[in-house]
Amino acid sequence: MPFSYYELGFIRLQNGSQVSRMLSWLEKRALPLFQKHQFGPLGFFTVDVGPNLPSVLSLLHFRSMAEMETLWGNLGADPDYTAATAELEKDEPGFYREDALLLSATSFSPPLAPTPAGDPGHKLFELRIYESPTYRQLGYLHDRFAGGEIDIFHKSGIHPILYADTVFGPNQPNMAYLTPFESEAHREKAWAAFRTNPDWVRIRDESVRHGGEIVRNITNLFLSPTSFSMIR
Repeated sequence: MPFSYYELGFIRLQNGSQVSRMLSWLEKRALPLFQKHQFGPLGFFTVDVGPNLPSVLSLLHFRSMAEMETLWGNLGADPDYTAATAELEKDEPGFYREDALLLSATSFSPPLAPTPAGDPGHKLFELRIYESPTYRQLGYLHDRFAGGEIDIFHKSGIHPILYADTVFGPNQPNMAYLTPFESEAHREKAWAAFRTNPDWVRIRDESVRHGGEIVRNITNLFLSPTSFSMIR
């Protein structure tokens, strides 16, 4: 696929009015401005399981670094965006803090597309981040995914919508992927089928013999898409 980037924004919130105010602001003020400046497709999720709760996760896609710079520059120069930001912060802070990760799509990542209109979407998304000890071993991790692991994913009912390496962010080197599921039961059944698949056991053992323990830590986040997310 063409080289592309994803920006993951973690909006850290405090319990109380911040959560509802932020979600309302994203839907009614920020989203129309993102669409006006042709960002997209856009994903917005609440983080149900993960660090620093409560949090909201935004997912933005860019076809190039130049496009990212242009779109953010145009948005920042828009007086309507300045007004919307001032509105969010008028009476109290809009959020506790914000963190962002920039990721580059792997060669085997599928194109990111919005959920079609009328499609009810998914109830659960899982973001998994695999940390490797070295960049060389991250390359072996890529080889394992492209060399058969993704096929076993699909046979097991696991269909990630993106795979990407972190360019700017913590715990590098690492690769992240995002998977939708119909329900928690669907997720449990799919992962159980994957773990017991003999082809997966073979591929995993071969990768360990070739590159050692190429994954030394896994971070899991469980997400719920918002009603206004373009990716559901």
